[in-house]
Amino acid sequence: MKVLLFSPDTFGYYKKIINVLESKGHSVNWINHIYVKSNFDRVKSRLMPSLTSKLTEKHFINEINWQGDYELIIVIKGEGLSECLLDKMKQGFSKAKFVYYSWDSLSNVKGVKGKFKYFDAIKSFDRIDCQNIENLEYLPLFYSREYSRKVSRVSENKYSAAFVGTLHSNRFSDVLGMASLVEKNLNKPAYTFFYYPSKPVFKVLKVINKTFRKIPIEEVSFDKLSVQAVSDVMCDSEVIIDYGHPDQTGLTMRTIETLGINKKLITNNKLVMEEPFYKTENIFVIGQQNDQELAEFLTSPYVPVSNEIYQSYAIENWVERLIQC
Repeated sequence: MKVLLFSPDTFGYYKKIINVLESKGHSVNWINHIYVKSNFDRVKSRLMPSLTSKLTEKHFINEINWQGDYELIIVIKGEGLSECLLDKMKQGFSKAKFVYYSWDSLSNVKGVKGKFKYFDAIKSFDRIDCQNIENLEYLPLFYSREYSRKVSRVSENKYSAAFVGTLHSNRFSDVLGMASLVEKNLNKPAYTFFYYPSKPVFKVLKVINKTFRKIPIEEVSFDKLSVQAVSDVMCDSEVIIDYGHPDQTGLTMRTIETLGINKKLITNNKLVMEEPFYKTENIFVIGQQNDQELAEFLTSPYVPVSNEIYQSYAIENWVERLIQC
């Protein structure tokens, strides 16, 4: 099957999706879901889309192979795809099935609900969005090969806790506070890595944003860690810390990756309690449990979930569910 995939390039997840599709015999062409030449363009396209819409549409028209004879078109998030462009694609690829997936809460994706009419199936990682929007199918995120039970450590874990993520909201102070608690309980250092995509934008935020003003610039990296480096750190840690965005209710990729490597999780997202893999022995939900329970949680053994539940979150199963329509 010939597939056209639009998606963000976030941490190379699209490459993993393509690899699975190709392993199943599909031919895939990929296009970034937004048109950006720099991080400044990325910010401008999100904050002032009307100023970039014409240039973006022209870019996509030139990028799309209109002779591609695609059988399936997948759009993940799709911030840069206008309704006009989607209408043109529906006409140009009249035999193709269109599937939409969001790995962000819909409130964070401007105008997305108006685009749903162009798709044969609409899916989201956000359980609350799926409860509130008719025909929106719940599909949580996945773990890939780097985050699976096959990854193991012979020696004792180096870190008490690990956090790797992009800066937003109160994440910096919240993560450091929790990491300090875990360090004291396990008497072992924690690993924290805070990423921001643009140093100039970060410097501006330090002036205009009270929260960012308190963050030392030397504590922030403007270069991403490699996928392998993130996996290595997580596998060498007793516990993984996850702080989702306050405006987002879907389970993060980190949550599912933690399941993949059989590690304990500390998270601020209470909706994880509704997942079939949730066990109190493995997941500590901030605000739902107290400090004494945290100490007991950190020193108790991990309890593996059933293989059936575990495998259901693998990227191979996720792709199968994604393309069903």
